[in-house]
Amino acid sequence: MKNKTLYPVYLALAVCVGIIVGMLFNFPGKGLALNSQSKREQKVRQIISFIDNEYVDSVNTDSLLDETVSSLLQQLDPHSTYIPRSEVLANQEAISGSFVGIGIEFKLFKDTLTVVRVIAEGPSARAGLQSGQRILRADTTSLTGPAVSNKKVIQTLKGKSGTPVQLEVYDPLQSRTLSLTVRRGEVPVNSVPSAFNLNDTVGYLKLTKFTQRSTQELRQALKRLKADGAKHLILDLRDNPGGLLTAAEEIADEFLDDDQLIVFTKNRKGVKTEVFASRKGLFQEGKVAVLINEASASASEIVAGALQDNDRGVIVGRRSFGKGLVQEEITLSDGSRMRLTTQRYYTPSGRSIQKDFDHYNQDFLKQHNFHGQLPIDTAQKQGQSFNTKGGRTVYGGGGIAPDITIEQDSASYNRLLYHLVMTVNLDQLAFTYVDVHRDSLQDLTVANFAENFTVNEKVLNYFTQGQSLKQLSPQYEEELPLVKNRIKSFIAYNLLGSDAYQRVYAQEDLYLSKALEAMQKPVLSP
Repeated sequence: MKNKTLYPVYLALAVCVGIIVGMLFNFPGKGLALNSQSKREQKVRQIISFIDNEYVDSVNTDSLLDETVSSLLQQLDPHSTYIPRSEVLANQEAISGSFVGIGIEFKLFKDTLTVVRVIAEGPSARAGLQSGQRILRADTTSLTGPAVSNKKVIQTLKGKSGTPVQLEVYDPLQSRTLSLTVRRGEVPVNSVPSAFNLNDTVGYLKLTKFTQRSTQELRQALKRLKADGAKHLILDLRDNPGGLLTAAEEIADEFLDDDQLIVFTKNRKGVKTEVFASRKGLFQEGKVAVLINEASASASEIVAGALQDNDRGVIVGRRSFGKGLVQEEITLSDGSRMRLTTQRYYTPSGRSIQKDFDHYNQDFLKQHNFHGQLPIDTAQKQGQSFNTKGGRTVYGGGGIAPDITIEQDSASYNRLLYHLVMTVNLDQLAFTYVDVHRDSLQDLTVANFAENFTVNEKVLNYFTQGQSLKQLSPQYEEELPLVKNRIKSFIAYNLLGSDAYQRVYAQEDLYLSKALEAMQKPVLSP
């Protein structure tokens, strides 16, 4: 009942949100600040004052304002968002590609904070913390028991750079408890978790996000791949949700010749702003294939669209998400922030990447059938047609339609694997497997694990939890290698991290095999 009594309050605040927008925004160069005697400002103050002083229940109007502004922005489009002051730092860290902390990946395992991985060269690595150890206490705060949560762990371990935290640690391999002092510091959040050569001439690079550090990370990875002999590249943007527009422009510039158009934007007045490649990139020669799927969005679509429209790369996979709106981040007077859509962006051929908002959820469900059938894409080549620089036909309609379509996502699932992931938690089982066998596994390198570790019958039985898979599919023998590969991939991640995961996963990756096939062709043709 109490929630219902607040409905009039929400409604009243929603009516005045437009006034709040004009009153609070610090929008550079737009001159939106209002005179303190403005009638609209007075009206807002009156409403808030009446709620504060006269409403039947005690109400936190600051919280209501946050929720009302957030609700208003959601009515505009799915990407205009409000960031409360309490969440600003976390959002800044996501954009910057680093945070201040102790530098670990962790799980809450049996009500205990367990170190999954220590980030190389980070504060914990320097202090001697190791994977598999349990952190029992940080200073005076207990990190065990049912009350511990991910939020509590993060709040406890993060802090100002240079400040120390005293950790009480249990080492299960040595059956002893020890004390470590870790001095908090900047910890990078890598956007290039994996880069390696698939063969003598083709390199592979996984990019997971677009941050302020992404261009630097990508350039360093490209240099290593080329030094190891890579003349061609597969750029993996699957499941990359995007990020900074400037990072997308800089990364596309690494592959394009000077003065080639990367992207252009239009604002509400139709003013067009074009961005061109402007410097010598590290990979302007050699073949390029770009991997995308339904979760490749925003900045990922800018890069894929730029390389496709300039005939610089072949796009392999499934039609991308379709997020073609540019948000400008605006700081409000109380320290909170708003990301407001101010422009749309277009690929060099003129395609709008933005998908109809009503189709977001509908298309996702269509492409991911959760009733046991493999997803089939019926819309890869729908939409208005456009021409690339070389005259090839490409398609609009929202998102980037690939040149080579993976019609069924059998790269990720077959009947056996689908059954397994629906009945057991592969990641949790992989963690416990590594935790139990850490003594015998801890000396393996990424290369040794990828080449020598085998998912034998004993390991398979551990992950199937005693289930018999043979009766599930008449193609059991053909489907089993993919199941074993995915099990090995999860073990690799929990033991050695993302790079090991990608190297193992690549051995049974249909997207990669299709990309490698495409690279056998001499040129892209109209």
